[in-house]
Amino acid sequence: MNHFMRNKSIMIMCEQSGGRILPVTHELIFCASLIAGRYDSRVTAVLPGNIADTDSISGADLLVINSPGLAEYTCEGWEKAALLAAEQIMPDIIIIAHTSTGYDYAPRVAALLEGGCITSVAGIEFTPEGIRYRRSGFHGKLDLLYGAGKPPLVITVLPGAFPADDQQAEPGTVSYIEAAIDPVFTSNLQYMIPDQSNTELEHAEVIIAVGKGIGKIENLQMIRKMASCFNRSAIAGSRVACDNGWIEYNAQVGITGKKVAPLLYMACGISGSMQHIAGMKDSKTVVSINRDPDAAIFRHSDICIVEELEKFIPEFIREAEKHRA
Repeated sequence: MNHFMRNKSIMIMCEQSGGRILPVTHELIFCASLIAGRYDSRVTAVLPGNIADTDSISGADLLVINSPGLAEYTCEGWEKAALLAAEQIMPDIIIIAHTSTGYDYAPRVAALLEGGCITSVAGIEFTPEGIRYRRSGFHGKLDLLYGAGKPPLVITVLPGAFPADDQQAEPGTVSYIEAAIDPVFTSNLQYMIPDQSNTELEHAEVIIAVGKGIGKIENLQMIRKMASCFNRSAIAGSRVACDNGWIEYNAQVGITGKKVAPLLYMACGISGSMQHIAGMKDSKTVVSINRDPDAAIFRHSDICIVEELEKFIPEFIREAEKHRA
């Protein structure tokens, strides 16, 4: 049975930086508006932070959880802010962005509210049985549909899965809760953030991206030689390639990396998770090389090459050198 009936509430957790609401929040509002339009629901966006005042937001009421302890993101602080807001709003569904911060605290919120949790949502469908939430599975090879489960349901939505609402919806009301949220299980550590800029990647017309499928770091040599066949080219990597130490993190493409839109994007040994697709989906032409004919990356590619990288790339380089000669 569908628990989501009319006149219920939808709660959104805003993504913010320095008190400024980030654009991905408007994608969450668009997702919420699809549900609200079907079920005549009220949408409230929750903004945690140390904020004196803020403007209203289009398409939703805005509830500001104001506390000095929320000046910077912590899992504990955002969790407490979400629970405080949920106590007032009593939502049937809580929508959070599937970002490095969002999927950090979202499952904890669901567990503490004794509700369900669905992560990496890429779409929603309405059926006679109720709402179904779509996400990919088995390394992106399958689309899976999930029912709501026990309310309140917490979902994390992939950035880019929904458009930002540009229809200039009516702004809602703004209200504040002054709270004394002080994380007690969070320790402050001294750390340095390395320079994440990568001008080569940002200005490249051709990007050769490598994934787990290249097998070993030694195969980067042939990738670099392949990149040298193009002018204004750069090498990038998937999350796995960066975690393995093959590629620097400032060259990672995906939700937790960079978003790129080159004229040509070549994916070598990349399975095609939605997290990676979100970072390169605006590329003009996508060529994918993978030995797995069912690789999910092929669904997002203009040219699909089913072959071992060690066979295809040397042959490509030979042909490119003949053409250049």
